Amino acid sequence: MRFILICVLILLVFSFVVYVMKAIARLSNHLRGAIKDVKEIREQKGGRPVASAEMAPCAQCGAFISARDAVTVSSRGGSRVFCSSDCARAHIAR
Repeated sequence: MRFILICVLILLVFSFVVYVMKAIARLSNHLRGAIKDVKEIREQKGGRPVASAEMAPCAQCGAFISARDAVTVSSRGGSRVFCSSDCARAHIAR
C-alpha cells in the first residue's frame, strides 16, 4: 500500500513539473513573437526619424522645427533658421 502511495505522489509531482514547464514554454513562445513584432515595427519606421523637406534644423540648438513655424533671420546675404526667438537672440549674442 505504501509503495502505491509513493508512486502516486511521484506521479503528481512529475505532472506538476511538466505543467509548469509547458507554461514556461508557452510564455517563451509569446515573448519571441512579441520581440519579432517589435523588430518589424522598428524596421518599418526606419529606426531614427529622418528630417523631411518641410523640417529645418535650428542653427543654435540643432532641434528640428517645421519650416512654417521657424524663425528666420537674414543677414549678409544669408539666412539662418531658429526654433524660437530665444535661440535667435542667443545666436546673435555670441
